[in-house]
Amino acid sequence: MAEPSSPAVWAAELQDIVDDVSGLLGAPAVLEDISFSLIAYSSQGSVDVDPVRAATILGKTATPAVRAWFEEQGIATATGPVRLPGDPEQRIAARFCLPARSADVTQGYLWVLESAGFDPARLALAEPLARRAGELLALRRRGVDEHQRLVGELLSGDEELASVARTALIARGELSAGWPLAVVVVRAAVLPVGKTVVTTVVSEFVIAADDPADPLGPALRRASRLVGEHGRAGIGTPRDNVRDLAAARHEADSAARVALARPQLEPVLNWAALGFYRIVGQGAAAVEALVAGTPAALLHSRADAELVRTALVYLDQAGHAARTAAALSVHRQTLYYRLEKIEQLCGVDLDQGEPRLQLHVGLALTEILPFLR
Repeated sequence: MAEPSSPAVWAAELQDIVDDVSGLLGAPAVLEDISFSLIAYSSQGSVDVDPVRAATILGKTATPAVRAWFEEQGIATATGPVRLPGDPEQRIAARFCLPARSADVTQGYLWVLESAGFDPARLALAEPLARRAGELLALRRRGVDEHQRLVGELLSGDEELASVARTALIARGELSAGWPLAVVVVRAAVLPVGKTVVTTVVSEFVIAADDPADPLGPALRRASRLVGEHGRAGIGTPRDNVRDLAAARHEADSAARVALARPQLEPVLNWAALGFYRIVGQGAAAVEALVAGTPAALLHSRADAELVRTALVYLDQAGHAARTAAALSVHRQTLYYRLEKIEQLCGVDLDQGEPRLQLHVGLALTEILPFLR
């Protein structure tokens, strides 16, 4: 029998496997891949679901601490069911893990909570289902790898390579033909290192702008589903010619970095509507040159972080003292004292439009700089 080749078919069969395991063992079941990302789960019924399972189902993945604890139990190399006794400190309930393996490689994990009346002897009956899940996860993983390779070629800027990749993605049913393409980049901040903030690309994809009335709608809706508490996304200008998609990718990535640096903006930013922030597309050196010599540069060189932050929040709040004081959690008199000191340090009158504009733009761009390096 030929293996199913459609991601939708794989997903449906994996869901069937999870439901079958749950029915066979009389307990709720969950399937995750090797990165502990949620693939499928059965009805949780009336069984008390521990916080770890609830967080996995709601957040689509386990936390790093929980993942590390699970791996310490030897599940990655196990060839058969493993009982995990639980960890009260991490609020992890006792459970069984059936490794989903293919060709002697673990592809994922089937989890079953150990509830009252659970019969471990029946786990042997579920092992063939776990093996089938492993085979399907291996196929799925190869399909994801191939998709990512094709997207990389599509965004390469090489017109011939990108054209071939576009044709392949259309043939795979992963891209609509005949429409401009929008590029989306989702980034997340990892950690600050000196004056740089290390970020990582969580996801990047290309989607057809197939709604003439709202060309960015499909990209915006999909990106909005992907951004989480710490992730932000950018959308490039839709392009008709594949040779221009590398530029669209740069736009999307620049917009995502702005969204990360300026969280008070929307979590998904559209390059075309980015306004003066589009200067970030020219790179950190261009932004540094623009900020140099402005009141913002002077303030940064003379004031502490508290005053710089006060100035930025005050300007972001359009000079509204009450909102600024509330945002900073300070008394209004404290705010007035700080504003007077800011005016003295950078030589501006915050009641005057032009110096106020220069200070605001400079501070906003300086805040973005660590995300561009």
